Amino acid sequence: MKTKTIADIGEFGFIDILRRRFKGIGDDCFCFKSGKEIICVTKDLLVENSHFKTAWTSAYELGKKAIEVNVSDIASMGDVSPKYAFIGLGLPAKTSLKFLNELYNGFTDAGKKYGMVIAGGDTVKSEKIIISVTVIGISRVKKVITRTGAKKGDLIGVTNYFGDAGAGVSLLYKYGAKHKFTSDEKYLISKQNNPEARVKEAKIVSKYVSSMTDASDGLAKSVELISQKKGVDIYLDKIQVSKELRKVFKSNDEQIKLALFGMEDFELVFSTSPKYADKIKKLLPSVTFIGKITNSKKMRYFDNGKEKKIKQAGYKHF
Repeated sequence: MKTKTIADIGEFGFIDILRRRFKGIGDDCFCFKSGKEIICVTKDLLVENSHFKTAWTSAYELGKKAIEVNVSDIASMGDVSPKYAFIGLGLPAKTSLKFLNELYNGFTDAGKKYGMVIAGGDTVKSEKIIISVTVIGISRVKKVITRTGAKKGDLIGVTNYFGDAGAGVSLLYKYGAKHKFTSDEKYLISKQNNPEARVKEAKIVSKYVSSMTDASDGLAKSVELISQKKGVDIYLDKIQVSKELRKVFKSNDEQIKLALFGMEDFELVFSTSPKYADKIKKLLPSVTFIGKITNSKKMRYFDNGKEKKIKQAGYKHF
């Protein structure tokens, strides 16, 4: 009998195993109370040739991104402020000091943006560049937002546009970093290399949402996570894509595929009662409502009221 590997079950299958084994696994952060505060802790890894290539991402961009993707997890918990970062590095012996200096410039500049302290870490020799960042956030609210609070009838809300980061990396894989890109293509690539966590937006909507996550693994996967297998209807015609994406990828099917399954947009995806929709939209005009929680046990897609079959896609970690 063949021994099962992690490739057989995938990242989320592995997380399900860990969730059954360890209490508290499954949200964007692990959070616990300490006096009057709630402490939230998260960790992300960036591995060379799996998450980035030095040929198309500068050391400075890489440092900023490593902080931003962790802060995005902090933001997804609601009214939480990132405070401390711990940085672990695996580095080939040939790594230049110039590269490391620019990498740490990226770490520190992104940290300053949020008033964070780079508080420590570790460094080891490795065959590839590996960046492991742990971020600690602090909140004084009564409770944080998890992925598990969505109820039947809740609306699915998202911030801003989807598909840009996925489009950017697809262009890099197709043409390589030395290609002469148009300004619209450069914009899409910049969205891949320079993500921004939605900390301010999360604080604004946190009073009105029942569940929330960030779209690091794609919009469709994020909606699936907060629906908790209750079921969800997604309205494809409501999903916003940028004008740059429309110019570069002219096919509507391509745009929808990138919006649903493109990775690393790092926008917020949340559920909320319909009674709060107008309030949220007024406070945060960048929000669009793209669907609702159902009891169908299925993820269904609709385009202008007509159900449409969409084949699940997206990046697999293993």
